Amino acid sequence: MDDLDLSILWHLGDNSRASTTEIAKAVGVAPSTVHNRINRLKESGIIERFTVILDPGMVEQNVTAYIGINIESVRRIAIINQLRKIEEVLEIYELLEPYDLLVKVRTRDINSLKERVLKAVNGFDGVLGSSTILTTKRHKETSCAITGYKGIGGQT
Repeated sequence: MDDLDLSILWHLGDNSRASTTEIAKAVGVAPSTVHNRINRLKESGIIERFTVILDPGMVEQNVTAYIGINIESVRRIAIINQLRKIEEVLEIYELLEPYDLLVKVRTRDINSLKERVLKAVNGFDGVLGSSTILTTKRHKETSCAITGYKGIGGQT
């Protein structure tokens, strides 16, 4: 991956709907070059998928919470697979401390959080305990931070 790839990724991260022509103009190469680079980035797995970031309140997902989960290590894969099946679970991370797993969830309300997520999580075989952190306001959310690559040749 070179500076051109990083610049293309920066533009896609800023606006995944940007056309190859728009990106090509911004980075100073032919649209076919951008198209080929994007395909190569997808094929190599660097780009996993294209997505959107929604305003949670506009789609009635008013509660964002992070759940720290301590688990029996021998049940790690089974628990992660069960977490993946819960549609409210957006992200799952393994940690070193203070929990074994950290899960980001969004739900309609506190009752949904309790009934659809926490009850399920705490019922999984191998879960030793969990702790929930409720957020009050989102100030920033992005899919990935590619810094310093708005343009090629040191232009940022």
